[in-house]
Amino acid sequence: MAVMTAKWKVFADMLLNGDEQAAYQLVEEADSDSLTIYVEIMTKAMQYIGELWQKNRITVADEHLATSVCDFVLSQYSFPFKRRNTFSKGKIMFLCLEEEQHMLGSKMAAALCSEKGWKTRLLGANLPLEYALQQAAEWEPDIIGLSAALSYRLPLLQGYIDSLENLAFRPQVIVGGRIAGNYNVYKYGSEETAIFDSLHALDQWLDRSRGEVEIDGAS
Repeated sequence: MAVMTAKWKVFADMLLNGDEQAAYQLVEEADSDSLTIYVEIMTKAMQYIGELWQKNRITVADEHLATSVCDFVLSQYSFPFKRRNTFSKGKIMFLCLEEEQHMLGSKMAAALCSEKGWKTRLLGANLPLEYALQQAAEWEPDIIGLSAALSYRLPLLQGYIDSLENLAFRPQVIVGGRIAGNYNVYKYGSEETAIFDSLHALDQWLDRSRGEVEIDGAS
C-alpha cells in the first residue's frame, strides 16, 4: 500500500504540472486492476488537489488544469474497456445534478460499468432534470446513476430521484458522489433507491444484484 500511496502523490504532481503523457504512463504501468487505479490513484490524487485548493496552496486555474489532465487520462485508460464491451448486462445512464460541476466520479463509475459489460451513457455535469428525463425516456436505461457533492443539493436530489423512479419503464436509481459518503441520503430516496459511498460499493452491488463475473480484476 505504501507503493500505491506514493503513486497517487506522484500522479497528483503530474496533474498539477499538466503532464498528460507522464500521468497516463503512470496508470498504464501501475500493475493494478482498474478499480484500484480509480480509487487509490485517481480519486486520492484529486482529493489531495482539492485540499490544496481549499487551503489556498494552489489556484483555481491549477485545480482546473489538474482536473482536465485527470479527465484525459481517465478517457484514454478506459477507452479499451468500452471498445471490448459486449454490452451484455444492460444499460446504465450517469449524470450530475444541475449546477454540479464535478463529474470525474461518475465518469469512473461509467468506466467501471463499461468494463463489466454494461452499455453506458455519461451525460456529464450540470444536467437539468427536464433533460435528464427526456434522455431517459428516449433511451430507457435499466439503471440511472446520479452524482452530487454538497449538502445543499439534497432537496434537488430528491426531486431527481422521485421523477426518474416514476418513469413508465421504472428504472433503478442509484446515487453516488461525495454527498453519498458525507450525508444521510437515504431519507431523500425511496426504498428502491441504492446509495453508494464508494466505487467499491457500486462494484459489489453490481456483482450481487446482476450476477456479474470478475473482469480484469474489477470485481
